[in-house]
Amino acid sequence: MHRGARRSGAFPWAERIGSRARPKSATVPAMDDQPYDLVIVGLGPVGAAAANLAGTHGLRCLAVEQSDDVYALPRAIHFDAEIMRIFQYAQLSEEIEPLTRPSTGSVHLGMDHQPIRRFLVSPGPGDLGWRPQYMFYQPELEAFLRERAADRVEVETCWTCTGFAQDDSGVATTLRHSDGRERVVRSRYLVGCDGAASTIRRQLRAPLFDFGFEEPWIIVDTLAPSDDLGPDNMIMYCDPARPGTYVPGPGRHRRWEFMLLEGDDHDELRSPAGLRRLIQPLTQWVDVSDLEIIRSAIYRFHGLVGRRWSERRVFLAGDAIHQTPPFYAQGMCHGIRDVHNLLWKLRLVVSGAAAPTLTDSYQPEREPHVRAIVGAAIENGRYICMLDRDAAAARDLGYRRLLEAGADVGSFRGVIPPLTAGLVDEPLAPPAGQLLPQPITDGVRLDDRLGPGFALVCAAEAGRVPGWFTAPGFGGRTVSYVDALAPWFTEHRCSVALVRPDRYVFGVAPAPDDAEALVERLGTRLGIPAGSRA
Repeated sequence: MHRGARRSGAFPWAERIGSRARPKSATVPAMDDQPYDLVIVGLGPVGAAAANLAGTHGLRCLAVEQSDDVYALPRAIHFDAEIMRIFQYAQLSEEIEPLTRPSTGSVHLGMDHQPIRRFLVSPGPGDLGWRPQYMFYQPELEAFLRERAADRVEVETCWTCTGFAQDDSGVATTLRHSDGRERVVRSRYLVGCDGAASTIRRQLRAPLFDFGFEEPWIIVDTLAPSDDLGPDNMIMYCDPARPGTYVPGPGRHRRWEFMLLEGDDHDELRSPAGLRRLIQPLTQWVDVSDLEIIRSAIYRFHGLVGRRWSERRVFLAGDAIHQTPPFYAQGMCHGIRDVHNLLWKLRLVVSGAAAPTLTDSYQPEREPHVRAIVGAAIENGRYICMLDRDAAAARDLGYRRLLEAGADVGSFRGVIPPLTAGLVDEPLAPPAGQLLPQPITDGVRLDDRLGPGFALVCAAEAGRVPGWFTAPGFGGRTVSYVDALAPWFTEHRCSVALVRPDRYVFGVAPAPDDAEALVERLGTRLGIPAGSRA
């Protein structure tokens, strides 16, 4: 069982910085001990990723899940290079990569089933050090993440969160076992990864902003006769007769999604014969009778984002706080970015290396990012779901002209915005807030040199760095002579970059001698008093 370190005492002031005077809640059960730094509720892919990250950060964590096993049928199917980079951070990527199928991107077809847009990507590693897109089978990935989490933190299944109470020192979470037993667990923090029907969100009374987009689609998961049948890229059929999607999963897994239309008989469509009739026009590469149907489900796609992501010591992540239409396949990716953003901050706060107010940056950093992608996905969905034939014809003509002129070769990375607020240098200017590229040198990815904490990445030998930055209690690292980043340093007219644990750039400096001032600005933003820095 992995056990995180207790407060080191290196920064005894941290308990006092940013404290907020509040009356203690009388509903918090009286407890003398505080056995956990963190309780995570929910062990879907987001909660299981959070549990692994908690173990990576040395947090004493209990992760609970109401079901005894993973849900056996596929749901999420795609993640991108940034998510694989997060798995790399958690030391999971080498085992996860063989479970995936790299994707070559997607093509959007018009009403004549000819291309109107292309979002094709290189099959090799991109600037983040991994291939741009991966397809996976959720039950397999989720089972793996749970298994690895159990090696690092305490994992218990068959427990449901029924409520919580918090005071200024921690959270008391009430859990009920499937056999009726109840227990109360004390922790410093609570993270709700308990899905769209989140009990924790309901108790927080955290409202969701509705983007006003809701479309019913039917999802059909199948197994093809062999691994290599069918196109390698996703195909979006922007056909007003019935919009649809083809998604190649890993191995033999192939998915189709179809928009439901007015007058559809849902029971008939979900029959084996009905499903095969839907799929047949889109399967020139295989006889539809050779496909094994393993699941069909009807979903209503929503665009929802929470207005309040946390309250004091309780945080929400993943579907518990936002829901994304699938047109950029970013729903699970959002949640894993959430917990990556949050967990390194909790590590610094719990260890005493940063003020408790550091976690106040969670929503300001994550909400604009999620809103931007949800908005882009909805815009994509609206033109894909267009049912008026005249409007669809005009859409196809416009996009095809752009495509023929070479002006509309889509880039998904362009949809993902940088940080616009939170823990970034001021005044905010690029590349601050952007992800640092991850070059591969002699087979070694840059992040493996940076370590799990903050890193000062330098084009040459670094200047003086404050001692507190590299002290064990903080754990920063200096990495010099990164020749592979030379074009990036030149582009941004700098020679030093201060990088956060999640690989977003805090800020840059023009010369090595400016590194000290840059690091001291970080200390100020983290709430470390100048007199406590040595």
